[in-house]
Amino acid sequence: MSNALRHIDGLLARGSISEAEAQARQLVRENPLSAQAQFILGIAIQSQGRFEQAEPHFARAVTLDGKNVNYILNYGLCLLSMGRVPEAAALYGKARSVAPSNVDAIWRSGSFLARIGHMEEALAAFSKALERAPEGAKHAIRLEVLDCLLSLGRVDEARAQIERFIATTPHHARYLCLLASIGKHDAESDMFGRVGRELARPDLPPVDRSDLMVRRGVMLQQSKRYDEAFASFTEAKRLLRAPSVTAAFAREVDARVAAFDQERLGRLAAKYGRSGYQPVFVVGLPRSGTTLAAQIISAHSRAGNAGELETMTYCAARLGQGRPLSGIEASLEQLGDDGVAEIAEIYEGAMRYVAPEKALAVDKMPLNFRFIGEAAILFPRARFVNCTRHPADTFISALQTEMNAAHSYSYDPAGYAAYHREYRRLMAHWDEVLPGRVFHLSYERLVSDPEPAIAALLDYLGLPMEEACLHPERNAGAVTTFSRLQVRSGINTSSVARWKPYERHLKPILESR
Repeated sequence: MSNALRHIDGLLARGSISEAEAQARQLVRENPLSAQAQFILGIAIQSQGRFEQAEPHFARAVTLDGKNVNYILNYGLCLLSMGRVPEAAALYGKARSVAPSNVDAIWRSGSFLARIGHMEEALAAFSKALERAPEGAKHAIRLEVLDCLLSLGRVDEARAQIERFIATTPHHARYLCLLASIGKHDAESDMFGRVGRELARPDLPPVDRSDLMVRRGVMLQQSKRYDEAFASFTEAKRLLRAPSVTAAFAREVDARVAAFDQERLGRLAAKYGRSGYQPVFVVGLPRSGTTLAAQIISAHSRAGNAGELETMTYCAARLGQGRPLSGIEASLEQLGDDGVAEIAEIYEGAMRYVAPEKALAVDKMPLNFRFIGEAAILFPRARFVNCTRHPADTFISALQTEMNAAHSYSYDPAGYAAYHREYRRLMAHWDEVLPGRVFHLSYERLVSDPEPAIAALLDYLGLPMEEACLHPERNAGAVTTFSRLQVRSGINTSSVARWKPYERHLKPILESR
């Protein structure tokens, strides 16, 4: 069996994922009681993003060999990737218990804590991991330390650590990207030269080159060299060679509009919506002000911020039972009242774990706008805050951010215009079938006249006005999104109409409004 395992490992390393899965399935059929076989099948499935299908294989591996830290940690990561936070927490605790001095157990526990916004605890875990880790393993841990510091707004401390790490690390593109994101640097700055010298390295990985090109573009923008900046941004995205997701999204919108008409949605919510829990979903396209909105709400004494978890994605998948959306009624009937209630409890448990002792928990996963239908069925008292912003501004902001391949629609103006049209179509549908349930928060109105906009938002949520909500920059909670530095600057209009210098490049977006 060892030869078969090595062969499957090789297939995974070469990116032959489907072949690796097929051979791992055969290995499990031949060796159903092998923890190694179950584990490697889980890895092959998880690497394709199919976490729910990977879970039983990780669970089986841990059952067969409960002392293997690697099995436990990957099982925990699988559950966390589905947003099943309390269950993941138990596994990370188990890993620390099984092997208290194991570097991976300490490090990955820190990663889990950072993922759910418990940054101080995460930093303590990372510090312990760095004490024990061999020098070659410290780079990845240090990057997570820096992310924590920046998320907490400890910018000077992060800057000092980055400079120290750069001085001792030959290939330091990741550190340089973080350093360049702190403060304002233009094309005449020393930072511009440093980024240029790193870009001259012929062996630079495409992702690192892409991120450095984004940083270069931001500095060119700061010098008002807008055409060069736009060229740098678009070249950065081209390097990622990500396939378009827009056509698939359009098909999903078609399916959601057809599946969730007003009569059906009302009937299903009345039949299955037994939960009294009241989550707040802050949704919208990335870079539309979702982080600012979440910080404003969670500054309130009665609200907490659960951050960006995948819990609703998992719950929607569980509700669908693998059927097309047109079969949602049959899926719910199969689950029954108890099955649907269990899914609602999983969601509530995750939110309460991350934001305990708060009347309201903000779920700030922007793309949850896709799942408003499912959320309305599970939680009749749920509130939905849809953040809107001029699409050209959201595009420019996304273009100069290191957005991954899941957001490839934001890599060029035509792709963004098409995706934005589908997003608007879906939101218009939710307004039609759930009248009055979605609060639309305009970024431009919010930053130009904050007090009435915030008062209206809090009133929609059933919260009294509090002074703290007018000053989200004072919110002590960690900010883990790309906006982590901007929100520390307070509410201001500096990001309004940033698209105008790029107007000649944005015709598809401007014409689609």
